[in-house]
Amino acid sequence: MVVSLGGTALERVVVVGGGLIGLHSAYYLARAGVSVTVLERGHVGDGAARFNAGLVITEVTPLPAPGLMRETLATAFLPGSAVSVSPRMTPAELRFFFRFARHCDAARHARSFAALLDLNKSCFALYDELAAAGLAAGIRDNGYLVCCLSEQAAARSWSDYDRMPAAVTSRPGPLLDAAGLREVEPGLSGDLRAGFLRIGERWIDASPYVDRLAHAIVEAGGRIIEGAPVTTIDDGRTEVVAHSSAGAFAADRVVVAAGVWSEEICRALGVPLGMQAGKGYSFTVGGAELPQRPLYFSEAHAVATPLEKRLRIAGTMQFGGAPDHLDRRRIEAMVRAVSPLLPGYDWTAIDDEWVAPRPMTPDGLPLIGWLSGSRRVLVASGHNMLGLTLGPPTGRLVAKLVCDEPLDVDLQPFAPDRFAGRRARR
Repeated sequence: MVVSLGGTALERVVVVGGGLIGLHSAYYLARAGVSVTVLERGHVGDGAARFNAGLVITEVTPLPAPGLMRETLATAFLPGSAVSVSPRMTPAELRFFFRFARHCDAARHARSFAALLDLNKSCFALYDELAAAGLAAGIRDNGYLVCCLSEQAAARSWSDYDRMPAAVTSRPGPLLDAAGLREVEPGLSGDLRAGFLRIGERWIDASPYVDRLAHAIVEAGGRIIEGAPVTTIDDGRTEVVAHSSAGAFAADRVVVAAGVWSEEICRALGVPLGMQAGKGYSFTVGGAELPQRPLYFSEAHAVATPLEKRLRIAGTMQFGGAPDHLDRRRIEAMVRAVSPLLPGYDWTAIDDEWVAPRPMTPDGLPLIGWLSGSRRVLVASGHNMLGLTLGPPTGRLVAKLVCDEPLDVDLQPFAPDRFAGRRARR
């Protein structure tokens, strides 16, 4: 099948990046009949795609929020803190944090929140379709449990969730005391004094989901080429060429969905995206009885997600250093924070240690749309910590943009050039 775009036969699309956004984009493009080639710098899903907490949520809150800078600055330069920042920041990192601080304003946060909710409105329906197709097999809808060390912290958190817009369809369940928490999940420590269920939110083991998504792309006639980092893109008059270590790939359109590496690709095209890598960590631990749902430990800023036989602990945010460098101090800090809360696990035998860069933007919004001055290069990146949730809605929008179909989401808040400066936008 050949897709018609303005009277021109559109046959070839190259997707740069085999993470959650790239794979979802390739999947929906292939479903639309486009010939798709995915170029992945390493192995499919090796970035932030596979080993995250697995949450698929309606509560897509942008990270920059009122009061956040004040809460985190006191400990941000300590290596064991939940949010860690290198004391030797580069000029690009300084610009990022200046912009980030500006977007912690209440009015900006409200606008960003509304834009994210609009983007995410089709998430659950799309995951229902993916589950029916056998791709999102095993997705669960029994929510997650918020666990707090004090009744006051639980009450504040419950109130924050209760005040969320109606578009956040999952609501907080009743406040639970210490005994109520352990009725829901008996393996919790007595140190946890209160909490509540986030009823209706979903979760999935992301790693097998990534494999099934990649398999579906190939079954639909697409190609996935691993070990092929893209170095440059030539945006010509009649076609666009992605140059990689595996060769040059000519196409009618290129979708840049390479996570934090999208920054250098687009910067070479004259449009800096303004992203920074916020590294996330995870590991697994074994125990006698796994919980029935993910557990969010409020004060530790960590999530414990049950897999088939082990429990994945995911969390933390680290700015600075090489994007894929694992700092053992971060793992050790997570163990210190979470192990007292789950006493029935063997914390001396952790496994599957992992680090990957999340593509963070100053306003907490993704970058989705045509690159300035081009109708051949499309950006789909900067999804912060929401790649699993926003993957299907973004992939569907990418296919609509490429195939010149009507959109049902206002993409203006997600413009890829919004941090590029006026010269680049021209």
